[in-house]
Formats: sequence, C-alpha cells, structure tokens
Amino acid sequence: MWKIPLLAKEKGKSGVNRGQDKGCYPLARPLPIFYMSDYSVLGLLVDQLEEAVRVLGENQFSVLDEDGDLEVVMNHPGQLPEIVRLLGGKGIGSEIADVVSGIYQG
Repeated sequence: MWKIPLLAKEKGKSGVNRGQDKGCYPLARPLPIFYMSDYSVLGLLVDQLEEAVRVLGENQFSVLDEDGDLEVVMNHPGQLPEIVRLLGGKGIGSEIADVVSGIYQG
C-alpha cells in the first residue's frame, strides 16, 4: 500500500488547506538517519480540495484523514497518473510536487 499527501494548492481556494500553507506538510514519519538535507515528500496539490476528496472516494480511492492531514491510498505508485487524469477529467487541477519546503538539520 502506498500513500501520498493530498493538499490544497493555495490556502483559501475551495477548501482551506487545513490551516497549512503549500509546502508545510507536517511530517508524520521520522526523518531518515542520513538524509543530507536533501529530503522531500512527494504530494498531490489540488485546486479544489473538498471536491477532489469527493471524486476520489466515488472512484474507489481511499482518502485517510488523520487530524486534518489527508493522504490518498494507492495499490502501487503507478496509480498516481491515473489519479491526476481522473481529477483533470472532473475539472480539478492537480500537480505532483514536493510538499516539504525545508528541513533544518541542526
């Protein structure tokens, strides 16, 4: 099972991004021991968050909501382009992007 974060492209557009700005996905997993400050988390940014959640649910894609952090569940990473096409077909803009803007290595 694969999971990918689902966030609104911009705060305040069709579903507030749960109070988070683009690029501020809270890390729900520990950092690798040796990440050499080149760490990223691949996510799916959508322009209509609430509608995207509805469309995904209607098309057999589970969306997990853990304290406001949304993640789409996939059987394999090859389903990501299918999700982007599905959303685009419903008029929902989406992009695959790094959702972690920066990590401080102290």
